[in-house]
Amino acid sequence: MRLIACLLFLFFIAPAYSQHKMNGKDFSENLEAKCRIGFDEGVIGEMENAGIAASKIDGRDNFSAGFTLKIREAGKKAEARVNVYCSAKENPSKISKSSATPRDQIAQEDSGGRYYRQVAWQRNASGINWKGQIAYADALHGDGTVLAIDFYLLCLKVEGNVCLHIEVQPPRTATRKVRATIMKMISRMEHFE
Repeated sequence: MRLIACLLFLFFIAPAYSQHKMNGKDFSENLEAKCRIGFDEGVIGEMENAGIAASKIDGRDNFSAGFTLKIREAGKKAEARVNVYCSAKENPSKISKSSATPRDQIAQEDSGGRYYRQVAWQRNASGINWKGQIAYADALHGDGTVLAIDFYLLCLKVEGNVCLHIEVQPPRTATRKVRATIMKMISRMEHFE
């Protein structure tokens, strides 16, 4: 339960703290040092509005990092906002791995609220030196309405409980190329031991 509370803090409160803005290269180096993950050069070159914020919960450093990835296809423009959340400690091997699935985490985040996301699918995912699961939500329900969304939650099964929120804007522009770009970014993401 404490882990869920920490994740909720990271998802909703930590991004409101001022983030230190940086270019893609500096952002990538900081993300590797803090969360032990990295993106390939193609993604680093397309990063915009990148920043990292830190907070401390239960004696553990927690990081909230984010960037915008611009995606262009046949005259249409879309962007994916990628937010990375992880926790760190002096000895990362002592941080337990979360057993909650992305679908469970979405349900936990939405519980008790007026709105909830509809998870269309969940499947296994993997990249360089990591395995995990990804869930895709395609609709937001609430107040008698249904809004289209394109939202992914990826959680790596590694110490530090690394999760990525990926939201495509505007919704319903997630064409085959946009989805392929996101999946390519995920599959080429590397976890550093």
